[in-house]
Amino acid sequence: MELNEYVSVASTDYEVLFDKIEHTKTINGVKVNLRFKYIKFTPNGELKLDLLVDTLVSYFTHFCFSAQKRQLNDELTDMQREQQRNKLQTEARKLFRKWNKEGSTSGEMGEMILWLLMEVVLKAPQIVAKMDLKTNPKLESFGSDGIHMKVVDDILNIYFGEAKLYNSVTKALDSIFESIEGFHENDMQQHEYNMVTTHYKYLKDNDKEKVFKFIQGNLETHELKVNHACLVGYDWKEYEKFNSLQRDEFLDDFIELYKNDTDRLTRLIQTRFDKFSKKNLTFEVFFLPVKSVQELRDKFNEEL
Repeated sequence: MELNEYVSVASTDYEVLFDKIEHTKTINGVKVNLRFKYIKFTPNGELKLDLLVDTLVSYFTHFCFSAQKRQLNDELTDMQREQQRNKLQTEARKLFRKWNKEGSTSGEMGEMILWLLMEVVLKAPQIVAKMDLKTNPKLESFGSDGIHMKVVDDILNIYFGEAKLYNSVTKALDSIFESIEGFHENDMQQHEYNMVTTHYKYLKDNDKEKVFKFIQGNLETHELKVNHACLVGYDWKEYEKFNSLQRDEFLDDFIELYKNDTDRLTRLIQTRFDKFSKKNLTFEVFFLPVKSVQELRDKFNEEL
């Protein structure tokens, strides 16, 4: 069963924005893939924050809505099809603005970045469009920050997303582990399974009906592997050199500085896994240092 054909994000959009630090770090006692990502620089030595925001905005409708809702009627004229696309984009923008109304600390931007990483890096497409469900006040939107799936060696893998952006990496890690512990203590796993079977994102034709039945069958017989995909976004102190006399030196040494810092990050997350109760699960952890989480969030909100 091929689920990766439903991946929505183009790999080229990811590759122009992100890169990674090669490493051999491991976590004892738990199966964890540590992925040390970073946002690329422009030729002028600026972080590609504007491009990141523009890219996220270009995928609003893919992130927010089901394939069925995004499908355009073949009988429409070119003008009508363009109007329909614009209508969906506007609807998605309003949806983000609605859920940002409590202030600029809203987490949807982090959820979108994690969504992009899961789609491209993990090749695991989003199965439930939770933002779309938020338009219905009768539907609860608590739970994970995303539900993605893929098949590996004939085993259905489900990925529950958890995205945290904080000015402190320790606070981001604490929040992630608190959320995941609560997720399992409150038996949210079953709630998320029910979300898949009632709000499957791609159910619109015969082929996708077959995929849905495959997923539903595996969920019902528990023939699946549970994974958590986590985004740890944080302010990195080294970026303070970005606007100082050390700027050029920082840019030249960036890779080595970040690579050296992976030792600290590995120790920080190891201490949390040492106290973690669900050691049977598998984790994909994306670290993403930025100059300022608030700056990135503000740019995203301005675009809305």
